[in-house]
Amino acid sequence: MFNNLFLGELKKSFGKVFHLVFGLFFILVFALLTFSIHEMNEQLNLLDIPPEEDGETFTEEQVDLFILITETQIEVLEKQKKETGFSWYQSNYDQIYLAKASLKYYNYIKDNEMYGIPIDYYAGMDLSGIFMSGGKVTADGYIVQMLAIISSILMIYGIVIASGSFSKEYREGTIKILFLRPITRTKLLISKALSVLTLSSIAYVIGFILSVILGYSLFPTEYKDIIFSFGGGAFNLIRSDFQIFIAFFVYYIEMMSMIFIGFFMGTLLRNRIWGIVIPMLLSGIGQFIIYTGLARFFITDALNFSQYVGLHPVVTAGSNIFLSLGIYLFYMGGMAILTYFSVTKRDLA
Repeated sequence: MFNNLFLGELKKSFGKVFHLVFGLFFILVFALLTFSIHEMNEQLNLLDIPPEEDGETFTEEQVDLFILITETQIEVLEKQKKETGFSWYQSNYDQIYLAKASLKYYNYIKDNEMYGIPIDYYAGMDLSGIFMSGGKVTADGYIVQMLAIISSILMIYGIVIASGSFSKEYREGTIKILFLRPITRTKLLISKALSVLTLSSIAYVIGFILSVILGYSLFPTEYKDIIFSFGGGAFNLIRSDFQIFIAFFVYYIEMMSMIFIGFFMGTLLRNRIWGIVIPMLLSGIGQFIIYTGLARFFITDALNFSQYVGLHPVVTAGSNIFLSLGIYLFYMGGMAILTYFSVTKRDLA
């Protein structure tokens, strides 16, 4: 019975004009961006820009000096933090976090005696990471940036679908008809949530596959070893195409989180419009709440896990991976529980 219920929810989402229009829009954006980036590479090829030397090279003395300088910098920053007080947190740039991550980076080089060899570190999933020497876009960089764009587009698509999953049933009165069948409210809730997850995931994977095919067909490859880190620590020397793996999962989690916020809000308020508007408002509010010093406790900052990948300079002041994970679970778990009780306990009228 549950399988039929789940398949029925999936079928409700197919064959609509919205999906056709959105699909065409998605393909158009995908094609235009790919064409533009490829043309930029072709123009750079004509300029014949010589490749730059990769990475930084350190001597043992330099590493020891950088460690000493960074330790001193951390002490100074910690003192400034105490003197500044609460206003220290009114920034999306945590200097102490970055300094501590840099210290661990230099210690990693020292511990592994990586002297006299070119070293690159992963700076994060932003536009600066997609270019190879000479300013050309690599296949890996293209795929990572297309995943960012795909996840943003599909986030909107998913929110529109998810927010109306229950609210439409309530508005049209079909929710009562559904419960004439031998199903429980819990099973209906799970089936709708799974259908949203399935549709969004399939679309995301299709976009990823297209990105990989086009990336390695149209753009140059440049494999090299890069020092990766997560959460300002746990440094490892990994091949550069590992960034695709990181980007795939980080963007997927961020995308699905916003989609399920739309699902929760649309279901709790029984209104599709609010289910769409609230996630968008949260993203906008997140940009301004930084100035209150409380951004690290806000959901949009907590689900921004990309800020903890690599030696990323833009980490919200006072935040860290463990705090963000706890805040994320608190918000998402709280909304899930409220949605469960809303569906299973509230009157259907």
